[in-house]
This record gives sequence, structure tokens and C-alpha cells, in this order.
Amino acid sequence: MKKAICLLSVLLLVALSAVPAAAASEKPVILLQPQSPEYPENSVAIYTVKAEGTDLQASWYMDWRGKTYSVSEINGAAQQDWEGYAGSSYGPRRLEGNVFAYIFEGIGSELDGANLWCVITNAGGSVTSKKNRINVGAGKTPPEIVSIPAELAVEQGDQAEIRCVAKTVDGTQLSFLWYETDTGRLEDIRAVNRGTETSDYLLCETDQLGTRNYICLVESAGGGKIYSSVVSVTVTERQQVTADPGNTHETSATETEPAPAAETGKPGETGTDTAALTTGETVGQSDGSFPWWAIAVLCAAAAGAGFGVVFAVMIKKKP
Repeated sequence: MKKAICLLSVLLLVALSAVPAAAASEKPVILLQPQSPEYPENSVAIYTVKAEGTDLQASWYMDWRGKTYSVSEINGAAQQDWEGYAGSSYGPRRLEGNVFAYIFEGIGSELDGANLWCVITNAGGSVTSKKNRINVGAGKTPPEIVSIPAELAVEQGDQAEIRCVAKTVDGTQLSFLWYETDTGRLEDIRAVNRGTETSDYLLCETDQLGTRNYICLVESAGGGKIYSSVVSVTVTERQQVTADPGNTHETSATETEPAPAAETGKPGETGTDTAALTTGETVGQSDGSFPWWAIAVLCAAAAGAGFGVVFAVMIKKKP
């Protein structure tokens, strides 16, 4: 019995020591995708992505004039074509926590139309952000989108709502316009009409199965504007709720009939051992078997570690 207890203790220690390693290797999750502000030429342009995870690293890429560039590592000795329009200083930054940014300090209008995105990695894997379009040429500083969902999944007929939370930098009032795109590109957007297209939220169409892509345009009264990242809303077929065939509540005849009284004082017959019950003897303890309270303690410890452990206990019958 002592050997069994030692073995179970070792198993629990191994399970507990494995929890931090498993948590540290979880794949990153993007909480806020890069948005698409419209910046004035030669202004400071900032593109950010917010992620969740441990030991995160960010790598940035850009599509410009039909070619893809890795823009995280900048080498002044071998300047890439786009760098001549990126401003006096540019490159990736880590703003705070797991907020990663790419900054152009003096962005040129030649970069208008390029697409910028980020790949977040750690020991658990990698996740790629959505591409956001670089817009240059506006006359005013754009608002900032601080919260908008990356995607939604709902069942057919359920309500789906997208809310865009934004703040202004010039103190003027904000307005919202919602668009839909089949390709996920700003060049292919069309206005939607849900009765909420001028609010900071949109009630989406969920009658038809499939995926639809939405974009919100936020404008300030001062003239600045920003397009949100694409929000994908997927409508799936409604699941039919069926009864569990193994969990019926029908009352059978045998369940309704009262059970016959147990007979006592007849050695050799099966049934309730009233002698053991009346003497207060605990089954599984008097004959040296594994105590029930120890099983409960070990099970509780295993459950707290996030692991299930199965115990097999042999109870020796009395001769």
C-alpha cells in the first residue's frame, strides 16, 4: 500500500510540474488587428497590433508595387526600394506589454496603397494578422480605433452585432459608416443597409449561411478618418437539440415498485450485511485496503492541476 501511495504522489508531482510548461507553449492570439488610418503626407504613421501570449516576437511584412518585403530588419547599407519614402526614421517598435507597432516618421505618398501586416510567434507557434492598407494623402490626423472584433461566428437566425470603439485626437465628434466587401479589400467595399449603418455598431445579416466581411469607416468632424480591419462574420447551420438516449427519465415498473425488505440473520445469502452496518465497521479499512479519504484527497489535488487520474482500488472480501 505504501508503494501505491508513493507512486501516485510521483504522478501528481509530474503532472503539476508539466502545467507551467504547457501554458508557456500556448499559441499566440491576436486581440486587436492593425487598422488602416489615412495619414497626411510626411506625418508620423503608426500601425499597431495587440496580442496575447508569453515570450512573443513580432515580424513585419509589406506588399508594395507587386513585391513582398520583410521590413522588420532595416539595413541602411543595402536599402530596399520602399525605404526612400518611409521618412527620416522607421521600423518596428514594442510600445507596451504585447502591443507591437510599425512607425514611419515622415511617410511619403508613394507608399499609398501598400499593405502592411505582422506575424506574432512564440514557442507554441505563430499567428498572422490581417493585412491593412497604407493610406497616405489625407489632410488631417485620423481617429484611433481601440476595439473591434476580429471575427464572429453565429448560428443561422441568431443576432450578430459588431461594435467599433474609437477615440478622436482632435476633440471633435466621430461618425461611423459600415461597408461590406466580398474580397476583404478596401477597394471593393460597398455600403450596407441594416438600419444601424451610421452608428458605432452594426447588426449583421444572419439569415443566409456563409461568411460576410465588414469594414467600418470612422471619421472625425475635423476631417480625419480611419478604416477598420476586416471583420469576418460566419453564419453556420443551427444545431438541433436532441435528447440524450442514454439519459431517459421515463419511470419503469421496476422503479415504481417498492424494493423488498432486506432479510437479515441468514448467512450465505447475498444482500445487505446488516451486521457490518450495525457494528460501524468501515468497508475497505479494517482489512488493510486503500482508505477512501486518501482517494478523495488525491483526486482533488489532481483536479486542481487540470489532470484526471484514475484509481483502481482492490477491496478484499472477508472470508
